Amino acid sequence: MYTVGSIIKNEREKHKISQEELCFGICAVSTLSRIEHNEQTPTMEKAMALLNRLGLEGSRYLSFVSEDEHEFYRINCDVEQMLALRKYKEAYEYVMENKQYMDKNKFRKQFLCGIKAIKLCYEDKQYETAITMTEEAIRYTCPHFEKSKKIRYFLTDMEVNIINVMAVSYWWSGKNIIAINLLMNLTDALREQYSTIGIDSFRYPMVLCNLAQWLNEQKRYEEADEYIEIGREACIKSGKMRMLPFFCCCKAAVLLSMNCPEEHILREYISAYVMFKSMGLYDDAMKLRSYLLELYNRDLEHICAPKISSST
Repeated sequence: MYTVGSIIKNEREKHKISQEELCFGICAVSTLSRIEHNEQTPTMEKAMALLNRLGLEGSRYLSFVSEDEHEFYRINCDVEQMLALRKYKEAYEYVMENKQYMDKNKFRKQFLCGIKAIKLCYEDKQYETAITMTEEAIRYTCPHFEKSKKIRYFLTDMEVNIINVMAVSYWWSGKNIIAINLLMNLTDALREQYSTIGIDSFRYPMVLCNLAQWLNEQKRYEEADEYIEIGREACIKSGKMRMLPFFCCCKAAVLLSMNCPEEHILREYISAYVMFKSMGLYDDAMKLRSYLLELYNRDLEHICAPKISSST
C-alpha cells in the first residue's frame, strides 16, 4: 500500500534530505520514522507540513480522517484565496468566525497567529504588535528562530509567509536594515531548499519582489536588479506568473532611479500594465495608469491600444 508515510520517505531520500532536516519543529525524528514506516498515522496538519517542506501539495496525497480536519482544510483554502485578493480583514473575520477549529494543535495555532499578524500589519498598521504576533507564530514550529541568524532548516509556505509579514512590519515601522537582512536570510534559505527539492514555493517571488523594492529604496540598485531577475526567472520557471507584472514595475523603478532612458522605463511599465489587465488585476492596472499619467503625462491605455489598419 502506497501511504503518506511511504511518499514522505521516498521523496526525502530522493532529495537526500535527512530526517532531522525535514521534521525540525514539526515532530520528533522518532515520530517521523514511525510515520515513514507506516507504524503511526500523522494528523492531517503534520502530514501537510512534512509534504509541504518537500515541495508537494499535501491535499493530493491525503484522505481526511475526520470532519474536523476536512473543515480546517476548507477554511485554510478559503483564506488563501482571500489573501491573494488582499482581503485581509475578511480573511481575519472568517477565521475568527471559525475559531473553534483553531486550537487543536500547534499548526492550527500558528495559522491563527499568522492571520492575526497579517491583519495587524496590512489592515491595522500596528507594526510592533504584528512583529510580536509573527514571533509567536513562527516559534510554534521553529522554536529557535532568530531574525538575525541564518535559517538552517526547511520551511513550509506558512512559515515563509509569517517571516515575510515580520519583515514587512519591520520595514513599515522604519527598521529598514532589519527588514532587508531578514528577507536576505529568508531568500538564501529558500534558494538552498528549492535547489534541493527542485520545486519553488508560490510565495518565493513575493519575497523576492519585496526585497528588490526595498533595496531600490535604499539606493542599492545593482542588488535590487539581481533579485528582480531571480524573481522573474522563478515566475517563468514555475509557471506562477501572478508576481511577474510587479517585477516589471520594480524593474522600471530601478531604471528610473538610475536615470535610464525613458523608453526603457516605459517598456517595463507597459509590460506590467498589459499583464495586470490580462490577469484581471484591474485595480493595479488603474493605479499604474494614474501613476504614469502623473509622471510622464502618458496614458497607458492609449499606448497599449491595438492599432487598427484600414482594409485595402
